[in-house]
This record gives sequence, C-alpha cells and structure tokens, in this order.
Amino acid sequence: MERIEGSGASQLVQLIRAIGYNSDITLELATVTAPPPELKIKVDHMNVELEKDDLIVAQSLTKYTRKANVKSEGKTEVSSTSITQASVLVVSSGSGEITKFTSFGMSSANLTVQEAELEFTDELKKDDRVIVAGIHQGQTYLILDRAVMY
Repeated sequence: MERIEGSGASQLVQLIRAIGYNSDITLELATVTAPPPELKIKVDHMNVELEKDDLIVAQSLTKYTRKANVKSEGKTEVSSTSITQASVLVVSSGSGEITKFTSFGMSSANLTVQEAELEFTDELKKDDRVIVAGIHQGQTYLILDRAVMY
C-alpha cells in the first residue's frame, strides 16, 4: 500500500476507500431461464446463461423438508368433513351406547403438534427474478433470494 497523504480526515477517507472496497463480490439481478433440477439463470449484464454447476442456491428457494413444533392456544380451528366410512370413529360407553362420528369440528381449540414435518415446495420457477452475488471473480454465483419490485 502506498503512502497516504493529506490531513487526518483525508487520510482516514483514503484508508477506508482502500480497505473497504471489495471487488471480489458483486450483487446483480438475474432471471431464471430453466427451473430445477436443471437450473439455469441469465444475469442481466451477461450474454450467457449460467448452469447449475456455476450456482449455489439458498435453501429457502428450493423444495425441502424441515421438522418443527407447532403450538397454538385458543385461536385454532380444526375441522374435517371428509372422513371416509372406513375411518369412522366408534365410541362406546359403559351403558352399551355406541356413537359414530363421520365428521367433527372444533373452534377455539388448543393445538400442539410435536415433531411435525413441514414440506416447503415453493422452489424457483422459470422467469423468477433473483438477487445473485458473484464470487470468485464471477466464476460462481450465489442465488440469495427472489427479487420483488412494487
């Protein structure tokens, strides 16, 4: 690094410019031209499409499964009107009465589900606009998120 001259403030500004500038990472906008699994994108200023081997995709933009615990108190509505005859619930009491349920509904119920499995299916689609970061002098691109414009 060459010698920085000028006043103290000027030296500080020059130092920040010299150290703070990072040309190794560029942020760009791109368009998905082919959806996964054969993902391709076209970065706005480039004439070529980038293929899946050149891309790293944030998990939130893929189809994936996560485990979660779900809890709701007092505001949960659970209902079912499509229980089939094969899955009819039969409850018998000690007095010999038999009650059959073919559907049920509950309002304002408490609900707790332990170890639920959530499947996220909103993966990238053709023509989605995405925000990408170019790394390794533009040899690899990270797809960070969808770009939404209002």
